[in-house]
Amino acid sequence: MKSYNRIAWLYDTLARWVFLGNILKSQAHFLPLIKANDRILIIGGGSGLILKAMAQLEIPIAIDFIEPSSRMIEKAKKHALKAINLKVRFHQIGFESFKSKENFNTICCFFFLDLFKEQSLKSHLNHINNLMNEKSYLLVSDFQNIRGKWWQIELAKLMHVFFKLTTGLESNNLKDINNAIEKSGFMNISQADFFSKFIFSAVYQKEVSKMETILK
Repeated sequence: MKSYNRIAWLYDTLARWVFLGNILKSQAHFLPLIKANDRILIIGGGSGLILKAMAQLEIPIAIDFIEPSSRMIEKAKKHALKAINLKVRFHQIGFESFKSKENFNTICCFFFLDLFKEQSLKSHLNHINNLMNEKSYLLVSDFQNIRGKWWQIELAKLMHVFFKLTTGLESNNLKDINNAIEKSGFMNISQADFFSKFIFSAVYQKEVSKMETILK
């Protein structure tokens, strides 16, 4: 998949206009779970608007911020400079290349998992699992496929065409992201829906018994 360099200049404006601010609302919904001095991993952080929301928690947080797009990283760094309570390390790489010897308290995976086909999605979820312990949180915001809502079906098609042309999007359609996450050894402990349920935000933790079965 190509990077988001070509659309970095309009991405946030487009998201606000099309989804009426619900992208950021969904991302910020469960941020109060983060505690002072937690280690946070943000996967596919984009332009870094989420850093503004994290700064509003007004607690010290150490963040590793992964984003392959150089132009998105530039925008994110500007947000980080204004957030004195955040210590952010930027990684201009794909998530598959990221390594860490320590686990994270919270991993934020916002509008990232929907980019991939099933095999890549499974691989990324396994990688995420390896970066967590039993007490860690996985925060996910993404699109969900609600049957029967024609406008969501058409909007999803339009989104996939646009991002395939501009970023080389791997995915061809909306997946059942929640189901894929749960099959990878996580349990959904809380969820909220936005934009007529086209967007969801959820908190996951490792389901230890399921992971033991998967790893055998």
